[in-house]
Amino acid sequence: MMKYYGKYLPAVVLSGILLAFLLFGGVSETGAAYASGSQSVASQSGTIYYVAASGNDSWLGTESQPFKTFDHALKALKPGDTLYIRGGVYTEELVLPSSVSGSKGSYITISSAPGETATISGKGKKGPMLVDFDGADYVRLQNMKFTDAEGMWSCGISVEPGSHHIVIRNNEICGIKVNEPKKADHCANCIELYGDSTSHSIHDVWINGNKIHDCVTGWAECISVTGNCRNIRVNRNFIDNTGNIGIDFSGNYGYCSDPSLDFPRDCSASENQISRCVSPNADSYGIYVDGGQKIKIAGNLVEDSSGGIEIGAEKRPSKIEYSTSDIVVSGNTLKNNKVCAMSIGGYEKKLGWVLRVEISGNSCLDNGLDSAIITLNKCSRVTIENNVLKNTKGSGSVFSYSFSDKYIRHVTIRNNQL
Repeated sequence: MMKYYGKYLPAVVLSGILLAFLLFGGVSETGAAYASGSQSVASQSGTIYYVAASGNDSWLGTESQPFKTFDHALKALKPGDTLYIRGGVYTEELVLPSSVSGSKGSYITISSAPGETATISGKGKKGPMLVDFDGADYVRLQNMKFTDAEGMWSCGISVEPGSHHIVIRNNEICGIKVNEPKKADHCANCIELYGDSTSHSIHDVWINGNKIHDCVTGWAECISVTGNCRNIRVNRNFIDNTGNIGIDFSGNYGYCSDPSLDFPRDCSASENQISRCVSPNADSYGIYVDGGQKIKIAGNLVEDSSGGIEIGAEKRPSKIEYSTSDIVVSGNTLKNNKVCAMSIGGYEKKLGWVLRVEISGNSCLDNGLDSAIITLNKCSRVTIENNVLKNTKGSGSVFSYSFSDKYIRHVTIRNNQL
């Protein structure tokens, strides 16, 4: 068995070879334009419409004669158009079907009016979904507030199969709550991408610059990317005190009936600031990959949570090639997380494998003070190099291994600062 405990563990190289990782190439327009945080999506040359609580659907939809309802206003939108929602509180759900679609180079924009804040509230409704992308494409939703969605399966923003080239940026989401978070499977989500279709994936989605805070998601996650999803970019968001996992890429749950599609791939989480991800039910991590493939986690800050980053496998896929795999974790700062900075591998022998993980250039300070900085479970071909792994207090070890070398294979550890 491979057992290495103790705060002063020297740098060692375990059995295995250095991985040759896939570059995240072949990225479509959304990923290429947005990976660096670029705010440029497309030029807007269409008509500008307005909605206001004091408006009238029989009016022209101009600034002086705004529409009243989202439903009526959305029917007027064409590629390149902008819908400005005047400041105030709205209780109408914003539903974006496939008929609300822009085109490449001509996104439809839905936004608070300049200098104002439009709030969509679910107050008084049972388990509301405040925004539903139901097949829309080439749409950006920005500069709005979404709040007061309470009850089972309540959701701030939902993205459904067939939706693609979606931009969700610079919004505030708070007050998304499930009433009994300790009850099994009581769930709410702040932003959910639910890929349960075999024929239509959710793809090319950019979630950028949103402030998400003070929610109670129960057994679910703040930002959830699950099932048949590809090319999803989650970057520069602020996530604080949301009740469970911060950002989750999950698969192999059977939501999509084709096992070869039932997991997110070619996705990334970068430059997010995540704090206080603490669940009343289980250890919760700031960022979690569970079944995803070709996922890059880079430049994030995770602090004051149960755990920093976990690369796991809660389900056993039907084939080994559908396992959690090809994960890059680089340049992240993890500090003051209770259980550990990082956990790699399926936590039970009977569950799935985690394969081909590269962990490099991360800074880990005061994590797992009573346990370990990094834990390894059921995994193979893991490289941990050039990281800072330090605790200034506590009795926790640097590395902890849960299983024998039958389940922890080909792990390379080198050039870390301890």
